[in-house]
Amino acid sequence: MGVANVIPGVSGGTMALILNFYDRLMESITLDLKVVFKNLPFLIPLGVGVIIGIVGLSSVMDLLFTDYPQQTYFGFIGIVFGSLPLIYSKAKKEEEIQGKSWILFVIALVLMIALTFANGDKASGEVLFTTLTPLSFIVCVVSMAVASITMLIPGISGSLVLIIIGMYQTIYIEGVANMNIGLLIPIVIGAAIGILGGAKLIRFLMSRFYQFTYMAILGLLVGSIIQLMSTCGFTGFNATFMVSMVVAIICFSIVYWFSLQEINRDKKEKLQ
Repeated sequence: MGVANVIPGVSGGTMALILNFYDRLMESITLDLKVVFKNLPFLIPLGVGVIIGIVGLSSVMDLLFTDYPQQTYFGFIGIVFGSLPLIYSKAKKEEEIQGKSWILFVIALVLMIALTFANGDKASGEVLFTTLTPLSFIVCVVSMAVASITMLIPGISGSLVLIIIGMYQTIYIEGVANMNIGLLIPIVIGAAIGILGGAKLIRFLMSRFYQFTYMAILGLLVGSIIQLMSTCGFTGFNATFMVSMVVAIICFSIVYWFSLQEINRDKKEKLQ
């Protein structure tokens, strides 16, 4: 899940769904200390794994973005395509897709496309902050809070949100990969705010607007493919493109296999 949170276009929430611990994660993130202590045997190893994934992959992502941008983005595209069947299956888990749900899908898709064109070249943008100032503190807290909320929502990539608002390099490369303590302080604060508030929001949406929520997520996810394609650094039909396609197919196959396992589990639960 930590690795997924670093990869633009890949949702940590989707990864939690695929690996079948999303419901327990949402139940565990609360200010109710009794619930927290009850779930500590689950939360501690999960938290350690997330930190290892984020810290360990941030430096790797810096290398991949710098030296192998096209192959890297094609891998992300394959991952997102592989997760689409799972999100659609979740949307129709309780009932067939309604017309209103498709309207939300289109709205979310159009929104993501609009953000893609508004984004310009921020995906490869510069580090905005390197030191702790009142401005960098506020911007890092707000950015990480928003990203953390979206990280918990299946289908929405918190890293992609950071790219769209131009804060990916500051948060993950300057802050995490370079272990910039000044920036890590507001990053951690923002993450805590986003995770606690986001879990409560998601529980509300899932209980009241289950299908609407997943169809909106599906629209955002499809739109994120366009975002990734627009920033993949396509250089023509050459050897690099062929390698990129192989990477995309491998990533798609792995995630699609995990998606099928979750879809089959949902079908068995429905029959019971």
